[in-house]
Amino acid sequence: MTPTGRDAALAEDALNRSGLSTFICGDEEELRREIAKGAGCVLIAEEALPHDRAVAWDDLIGPEPAWSKLPIVMLLARGHSQKELKSLRTIEKRPNIGFIERPARKRSLISALKNAIESRHLQYAIRDALDALQTANRRKDEFLAVLAHELRNPLAVICAAIHIKRRRSADGDDDMLSAIERQTQQLTRIIDELLDVSRITRGKIELQTERLDLVSLVREVFEDGADRLRAGKLRRHLSAPSTQLFIDGDPVRLRRVFANILNNAAKYTPDTGAVDVTVTKEGESAVVVVKDTGVGIPPDMLTRVFDIFTQVDRNLGRAQGGIGVGLSLARGLVTLHGGAIEARSGGADKGSEFIVRLPLSEAPVAANVEPAHDTRERRASHTKVLVVDDDLLVGKLTGELIASFGMEVQVVAGGAEALEVIPKFQPRIVFVDLGMPGIDGYETVRRIRQLPGGDSLFIAALSGWGQAEDFERSAEAGFDRHFVKPIKISELENLFASEPLT
Repeated sequence: MTPTGRDAALAEDALNRSGLSTFICGDEEELRREIAKGAGCVLIAEEALPHDRAVAWDDLIGPEPAWSKLPIVMLLARGHSQKELKSLRTIEKRPNIGFIERPARKRSLISALKNAIESRHLQYAIRDALDALQTANRRKDEFLAVLAHELRNPLAVICAAIHIKRRRSADGDDDMLSAIERQTQQLTRIIDELLDVSRITRGKIELQTERLDLVSLVREVFEDGADRLRAGKLRRHLSAPSTQLFIDGDPVRLRRVFANILNNAAKYTPDTGAVDVTVTKEGESAVVVVKDTGVGIPPDMLTRVFDIFTQVDRNLGRAQGGIGVGLSLARGLVTLHGGAIEARSGGADKGSEFIVRLPLSEAPVAANVEPAHDTRERRASHTKVLVVDDDLLVGKLTGELIASFGMEVQVVAGGAEALEVIPKFQPRIVFVDLGMPGIDGYETVRRIRQLPGGDSLFIAALSGWGQAEDFERSAEAGFDRHFVKPIKISELENLFASEPLT
């Protein structure tokens, strides 16, 4: 862009002969338009700069994405640097700008432009790499969502079968059933953690915060919420103040944080070792320290240990499996709570120490609460429940599981059958799978709502799809609740004990 004389034409002729493709811009608007199409660099004469205002590169060349710093070669009049030193200092602050004083030697100009274009090629390579990374991340999230959905159907069958078998068994303490149940819960936790890490990465996770006592929560997890710690032979000790330490937090997610840290400590500590947990107050923060006498962490791993899929070298200690998600998830959840987590270790065989800091809150104001009443028997027995699921085995066992609570259950294999059965069976509660062929769950609930009395039914989605967008979509379609497979027994108990459901 050269606004005067024949500079543009002469430059175009010289550059074309050197194998460079050029486009002459007559004004700033045309310049911005051509840059947006894709440019290697800009050759601009200082006369083209606005003289009535300070140079604002965004106004001149348009906004740039994070990966871009368009190379600019500026042609200066002879002696310009001495006369307009202050202006040049302002211009020089922009990265990727070069100056050539006229009259310019052709070889110098061509060399400067080719170097600028090579720099631009590298920027485009960075752009393509970022695009590829975003595509890979999106596909990873899609894969995890589909994987979770496909795994949750068989897990739903296993969980339902365990509960039914336990209720029918005369031996309520069946060791085999208990072992299967523990491993199934572990598989379910792994799926949930993978999805939570993905949600945190994408900024899609929402905390359900409430005022809670951190001392009680840590004690609960220490005593009963960390499977590896509870099952091992480690010496363990909890030191906590007698007073309460209140924070604003999501109790479900915070239990997972401390369970992951405690399970990690137990995983890398031999049975002859110990795990100590300390809860204290430091200034405006509550501090939880988990210290073990295990294999330790090498210095170069202290920060990387929180990266997803990262594990301490197995050669340092026991090969305990795991996929390297727990600590990454813990860091993400602690950060979302406005806190921080830190790892310390003296090195190999020197044990590890994990410190979690969370901001304190004021104690909750006592409220006048009426004594809770047990509502589990308030709902009349033989409440009619309809289960709609195209997977026959999942539908059958889900129906038997619900029937074990004293409900009268009917199971159908699709939305069309549900619409035929409802007027005759007249259920009070309907569970609907979402991903069904033909009429899917979303369309099924819409049509059920249009039936006489359909608005008064309690309709719950029961699906392997459990992302935030899935909850939003099911709510928009008309579902009262969205349960993720495998549905927890406690969720069913609470549902059937509530009155009314809506």
